[in-house]
Amino acid sequence: MKKLFFSIFLMFCLNIFSNVNYNVFVIMDNNATRNVENISKGLKDVGIESLYSKGYAVHLTLYLTEYKPEALKTIKDTVNKIANQTKSFDIEFYRLRKTGGNWFMLDAQNNEAIQQLADEITVSLNKYRAKDAQVPDWAKSIPEKVKSFNLYGSPNVFTSFDPHITLLTPEDSAKIDAFTSKYDFKPFKSKVIGIGIAQVDDLGQAKNIIYSVKFKK
Repeated sequence: MKKLFFSIFLMFCLNIFSNVNYNVFVIMDNNATRNVENISKGLKDVGIESLYSKGYAVHLTLYLTEYKPEALKTIKDTVNKIANQTKSFDIEFYRLRKTGGNWFMLDAQNNEAIQQLADEITVSLNKYRAKDAQVPDWAKSIPEKVKSFNLYGSPNVFTSFDPHITLLTPEDSAKIDAFTSKYDFKPFKSKVIGIGIAQVDDLGQAKNIIYSVKFKK
């Protein structure tokens, strides 16, 4: 009984004091979801189940980092304040891209509106992040990424901000090539209409959105 009590107490303590990955991302209109759904159907034809097909949320990350669990209320308050001052804007998705690590991305053209929003979110939330977070393994060999992570808790902010929707986490390269060789991708636009927050797994993906707010303008 004592061992059981100690185990439960230890799990409780770890759950309280461990860091949480929160992703702050833009919410887009249904055009983005429709296109991701169509791409997912094409991927299924070559034997790949997309993140969308597995029930993961369609999202374009603004700022992803680690926080202490109690920071969530402050993150919500910050997101609310910024959303109330932001106007809806268009973003164009222009290509499908397989990365060197066999992730599969739907890339968006960076523009002034999305870059400014990402920068504002990063600056506003940086002060609340967990300072004891560790640099991701993939970034440790890239000095500029390490520097960015140490300063801002993320290797993908400011000049390294790369707007995209992740369609697949590491997948079979040949199957991705088979898909891209026959899929007729057409660039499309989607309207950014709000900001969301999700707790994500180690690969930055989430099935449940914790909080969302629409732009007021």
